[in-house]
Amino acid sequence: MKIAIENFGAIKKRIEIEPKPLTIFCGSNNTGKTYGLYVLNALMDSRFVASFDWAKHNAKLLLEQGRLLIDRESWLGEDALKLAQKNISQGLKSSLARFFVADSGLTDDAIFEVSLSLSEIEASVVNFELSYGESTNSSQKKPMGLRGEFSGKRIGLILYGDWPNIAAVERVINNALMALYCPIRQGRALLLPAERTGINLFFRELNSRRAALLRHVTSQTLDTNELLKDIIVSRYPQPIHDYIEFMNAQPEIKRQTSENFADLAAWLQKEVLRVKYKVDRYGDISIAPLRSKTELGLHLGSSTAKTFFGLWSYLNHLAQPGDCLMIDEPELNLHPLNQRNIARLLAELVNRGIRVVVSTHSDYMVREWGNLVMLSEDFPGRDALSKRHGLSSSQWLPADKVHAYEFHSGGVEAMSVDVGSGIRTPLFDESIEQLNAAAQDIYFAVQEARPAEPEQKVLKARKGKV
Repeated sequence: MKIAIENFGAIKKRIEIEPKPLTIFCGSNNTGKTYGLYVLNALMDSRFVASFDWAKHNAKLLLEQGRLLIDRESWLGEDALKLAQKNISQGLKSSLARFFVADSGLTDDAIFEVSLSLSEIEASVVNFELSYGESTNSSQKKPMGLRGEFSGKRIGLILYGDWPNIAAVERVINNALMALYCPIRQGRALLLPAERTGINLFFRELNSRRAALLRHVTSQTLDTNELLKDIIVSRYPQPIHDYIEFMNAQPEIKRQTSENFADLAAWLQKEVLRVKYKVDRYGDISIAPLRSKTELGLHLGSSTAKTFFGLWSYLNHLAQPGDCLMIDEPELNLHPLNQRNIARLLAELVNRGIRVVVSTHSDYMVREWGNLVMLSEDFPGRDALSKRHGLSSSQWLPADKVHAYEFHSGGVEAMSVDVGSGIRTPLFDESIEQLNAAAQDIYFAVQEARPAEPEQKVLKARKGKV
């Protein structure tokens, strides 16, 4: 799957992004990285469901007959895919103003084009079942759903349960088609925004519903219309709102355990954060330094402990293979060594089946991913070399799992990713070269400006007498 974006926010020129298991956005400030990250998040959000022409034309027939047998070409033929791409692209564009909580004119001149991959779709085609909910027409509340069976050149659709109307059937078909056409949406999509440090401390105060209720209850004049507007409509872009909700749901989230990734949550605490997190039944978060029983409020912890609670909670409780984890500036508040440690952690997540999308300014992280790409190629002494530098084979990244993009001047360029040289970083290389050149010029200018030392003193210094 690819997505093209043009004339949206800071993204003026047409850019094309093809998400891979690890997708990296780099670039200068105000070049559109976060906009690109948010658009991907909107596409992968399970709440976004396009309205497909096929569903409109066949929902009534499916409701009447209970089952349909259709040609595979109806969904996966060339013309069908083109129409599906158009439906998804239009749906995405119409939903983004709401997603960004902005005026509807935000996307008037923007272009969004989603290109589907038939090979990806066919690789993921298996028998599937999507549950729509429970019937409201039956006292037994029988489950309702749609089952699809792919066999050769035919697709069999079976509708089961008591369906209330055609619109409900159309919605479940749209959900089925989104699952079919966009395999990258198979799991949870969670975005950890750059604002997460503040949200982790003030998530209760930032909760839109709580803040709205308090403001209106304490006001002398109660405006019912404004109250409903404030309660129903979030004041933050959807990813920010979702993260606030994620933080407020910690008392429920902590009851779950991620069997696949809890070990990485423990590693994060031990090797990077040096603290243990604790969430009580009210959702209050505390920390305790390693090998200490003293508990402190999160607000008394280091900036790193404040910033990384969300990642720890996700890994410890929710993470499952097939998820998509997005992080805006994963390097926040990290020493360069720990930036490399987080890069290794994210690489291991990729190898365990979680898609990762990051927007970053960290050359340390990008270079570390480049090292892990080079280690994916077999060569003599690889294991010993990897061990010498504290790297594990579980972190090695095959080049075909990584796409990296450099945002600049309203456009984007794909960065070279290969096993021979890792990930080439022109933007970072140029900045580092400029810094080194400046340091060298300044150093020699300072040396030349110093008064020359007497020749005798210089000779004695050379003999070690001074």
